[in-house]
Amino acid sequence: MRKLLVALGVVAMGVGASACSSTSSATSTTTSSVPGTEASTTTIPSSPAAGSNRTATQAMRAALRHGGSQSSLHYVSTSVEDGMTTTIVGDVNQISGTQTIVVSYQGVKAAMVIELVGHEAYFRGAATAIEVLVNLTARQSAAAAGQWVSVVPADSVYQSTAAALTVGSVMSELALSPPITGARTVVAGGRTVVEIAGAWTGEGITAKNRATGELQVTKGAASLPVRFSGVMPPTTAAGGFTANLVVSKWGEAVHVVPPAFAVPLSRILKSTTTTTQPVVV
Repeated sequence: MRKLLVALGVVAMGVGASACSSTSSATSTTTSSVPGTEASTTTIPSSPAAGSNRTATQAMRAALRHGGSQSSLHYVSTSVEDGMTTTIVGDVNQISGTQTIVVSYQGVKAAMVIELVGHEAYFRGAATAIEVLVNLTARQSAAAAGQWVSVVPADSVYQSTAAALTVGSVMSELALSPPITGARTVVAGGRTVVEIAGAWTGEGITAKNRATGELQVTKGAASLPVRFSGVMPPTTAAGGFTANLVVSKWGEAVHVVPPAFAVPLSRILKSTTTTTQPVVV
């Protein structure tokens, strides 16, 4: 979710210039459909809790810690900026996962699938999506488009490509930064949850952006995060941005199988490197 923030403006221009068909994963036993939005949650406030900032921080940490210990989960992340909607559907376990990313802008869509199996990541998608989400050049992205490409830890783009593809990395996406407040108990979608508010920072978002977030966690000793909402207000240089991430299906069966064949990213980079020949006098 957060890694997309630095790329959203470029995606909008690229998607608007070139229509790209959706790409679906055929190597994962977990099927990820991409709805426009997750089922809506209606929040009915109940009596506010008298918890302090410390209580809210403890509640957040406990939920993220317990969530991080679970075997697997499903999530749907939807973000909106300047008429562009980015939807990410993911199914992850402790060491692997798969996500489908669809960017919609003015009726045109660009799609990409990313998988992680152990310490190797794989992606396949449209050139526009690859250029922005993997941060390759236009020439490299064109060479990689439409085929499975493998990425290993030695590749400079590995960390960003493999983000949010394990249970632990998804939990890190939900963490709020100080000042953390709240711990108010409410009824949302027919279940009792605790609302925790705080600053929203991370890759692409700094304190200067004044972004805020709210995390809902289930109430009780074995609490789990269920929903994250973030808002980055507009500035004179950029428009506003909103994001929502819903977590569900804890403990679902997630088994990701690597593609039968994938081209190493290093090979693509080598084949698209421009070399300058010396001038013969």
